[in-house]
Amino acid sequence: MIASMMRIGISPFASTRDAVVRLAELAVEGGLDTLWLGDGYVAGDDFPGWAGGMESFTELAWLAGRFPSARIGISAAILPLRDPRWLAKQANTLENITDGRFVLAVAAGFWERDFEHRGVPYDERGRRFGEHLAALMAALRGEPYEGPPGPDRIVVPEGRLAPAPAGETGVPVWLAGAEATMRRALRAGLPFQSSRATPEELQPIARRWFDAGGGLLAHRVRLQVDRGTAAGHELDWHAVTGSVDALVDALGRFAELGVADLSIVPGQDDATSLETVRVLVDEVVPQLAR
Repeated sequence: MIASMMRIGISPFASTRDAVVRLAELAVEGGLDTLWLGDGYVAGDDFPGWAGGMESFTELAWLAGRFPSARIGISAAILPLRDPRWLAKQANTLENITDGRFVLAVAAGFWERDFEHRGVPYDERGRRFGEHLAALMAALRGEPYEGPPGPDRIVVPEGRLAPAPAGETGVPVWLAGAEATMRRALRAGLPFQSSRATPEELQPIARRWFDAGGGLLAHRVRLQVDRGTAAGHELDWHAVTGSVDALVDALGRFAELGVADLSIVPGQDDATSLETVRVLVDEVVPQLAR
């Protein structure tokens, strides 16, 4: 049963608050168990308002209260632009209020404009990502950490931040990004979330991940139903589009590649997102479960 081996969730991106609620309600009631948000920082066409422009942790807390049975996750927090100590406090808070149904995926960042707005050199994001990750993991464990000397040095004092984690294992931390981040996840023994790849494009990535001894592999992809299309084709970023049968085939292939957790950005606007989520819960997932 493919569906039982791969968790499936969506990002309820929309143009209005009410549309977000409709998408999330349809997904959760239909058995899609996770509501994912991204981490857009600077306003732009890529992250308008309710389609990714809200502050992610605030909106996730709202979604958790509105849909208490759902798991929630951020994919992915731009770690070089965040204070890892405060991020640890936010993450532990969400883990507590959701009773352990929160996933924290972190990334080095993709949009150069976000770094320019904060005055952080874009070409230093890899170094800052490594240092902030070490500080974040220490803060989540309640352990001290002292980063390398410099003007942006991070120090985590001894003693646990409040609140403490809700469970024994603490907040699950995933690394999200491209090849360099995948290698870092392998070294750290952390789950890895790839993105922007069709099943064909993901195949060599998944092979390298598992051949190197990687554990949980997650993936984030844009997906849209097109009932007049017999096979998938690309949209703006390596989208999976097509008929119901094409989507069933694509999700099945993701599962066969070893993807254990699939995060879907459905559609391109309110109408196509709603139609895609309806098709997922009514037609695609039931076929995967056969």
